[in-house]
Amino acid sequence: MSLIFEGFGKVAGNTVVLPSIQLTIEKKDVVAIQADMEYMHAFLSLMEEDRSYMTNEIRLSDSVLRGAEDLFFYRTNMGEYKRLTPEQTIRFWCNLYGVRVDIERILALAELNEVRNKKNKGLTFSEKKRLQFARSLIQPTTIYIFQEPTYHIDLQSKQVLNRILNELLKKDSFIIILTSSLEESIRLGTKVFRLTDRGLQRLEYKEEAEEEVEEKEASGTEDETIYQQRFEKISAKSDDKFILFDPLEIDFVETRDRQTILHVNNEEFISTVSMKDIETRLHIYGFFRCHRSYLVNLQRVREVVVWSKNSYSLTLENEKTVPLSKSRYGELKELLNW
Repeated sequence: MSLIFEGFGKVAGNTVVLPSIQLTIEKKDVVAIQADMEYMHAFLSLMEEDRSYMTNEIRLSDSVLRGAEDLFFYRTNMGEYKRLTPEQTIRFWCNLYGVRVDIERILALAELNEVRNKKNKGLTFSEKKRLQFARSLIQPTTIYIFQEPTYHIDLQSKQVLNRILNELLKKDSFIIILTSSLEESIRLGTKVFRLTDRGLQRLEYKEEAEEEVEEKEASGTEDETIYQQRFEKISAKSDDKFILFDPLEIDFVETRDRQTILHVNNEEFISTVSMKDIETRLHIYGFFRCHRSYLVNLQRVREVVVWSKNSYSLTLENEKTVPLSKSRYGELKELLNW
């Protein structure tokens, strides 16, 4: 069975509210879509409209999808039952959906045991979000949509989210994650897309290791040649001037929308140098290609976070996170000798 979006989008007058989306999601897919907030709101609004289901813009391949009541939604602005406790809230949801669940297990999965009898209004922001994540384990559905689930939550809650997503996947679920963060979309999704005014575009990153081998073979260069080159400055353009950065000023480099972006002191600068050339130049300064789209200054890395056997990320000193691909995890582990 597949979840199919066909011509899913909206035009109001001469304004494209949501570009047309063609997308097929298979069971056990975690589809992460990186988009700006306006497109996220438009996507969620259309998901809740009867029109999209009546016109077959959203459908299941071999069964009836009646409408938004068949879906689980996690939103950034979800309401809360302030006078209830987490345990009472879970019992309320069980009664609401007419289901019986192992409440103790849900509290454990969401790591809410210590606050199970505390009023919801007294919970921390992250504890409230973990409680909302827990609702996905109660509502009877196989289609789950999360809007910005990791926004402003702590590391503990991100780990809880990963655990809950794994539980949902055991039920042959379809999972869609909408986020403004490309890093989070790469970390969470098994398939990653970017939604822009040009439509929905898949981010291909699983074949990065093979592509890098092909690039080396095509260029005829060996790894040792990287160490033979040394450049002291990396250039970036800002308005009508060029800025030259010392390599160790740079926290990390990413490619986005076919541009090379330098991240320096929480600011972004568009570089005039390609990612491939920057990697060659910065290798001797301790920069590591942690992902096809990212090059990180290892001197800035504070933590290597293992979310699951296939999902990793790097936390920098400035709290920024950068994805670490599965194919690069072993190489980094050997390089840092941990």
